[in-house]
Amino acid sequence: MQKFAATVAALAMAAGIATAAEPAKKAAPRAKPVVKELHQCKIGPYEKQTRFAIETSNGKPTYIAYWSSNGPYRCSFESAPADGRTRWLDSDIGIVVSMLKGTLIIEDDKTHFTITARDVDRMAYCGTFGVISGVLTVPKNKKDCTWEEKTSEEAGHLPP
Repeated sequence: MQKFAATVAALAMAAGIATAAEPAKKAAPRAKPVVKELHQCKIGPYEKQTRFAIETSNGKPTYIAYWSSNGPYRCSFESAPADGRTRWLDSDIGIVVSMLKGTLIIEDDKTHFTITARDVDRMAYCGTFGVISGVLTVPKNKKDCTWEEKTSEEAGHLPP
């Protein structure tokens, strides 16, 4: 009879079935569901327009995309943590994104995102001269965003 019990236990283990002598394993805790949101906006007529999108996962920014036109010139870039081209760091003032040349900071005010750009070099992304410096406000309630161009010094509360 002992051989029979040992054989049943061995077969149960091989099949992945718990026996009466073996306590059942507890189920792994369930992971929180990931809530993704996309906030996007555009400013101005197509000939001179700025578009911006920010994606969040559980409220934290995880992706940004920028596009602008000024007559015949177009410029765009996108960024995400660990994309190999930028560095995203959490700080007391928000998320600091070190671009190829220049810096962005993303601040979350619960009702909108404020993105401050300082000296983001167009040449590195668009092959055109000039820098992007200013403050973009992206409301979370799908209303229009605002863009306010600034000088590097006015956008100076960012780390270099």
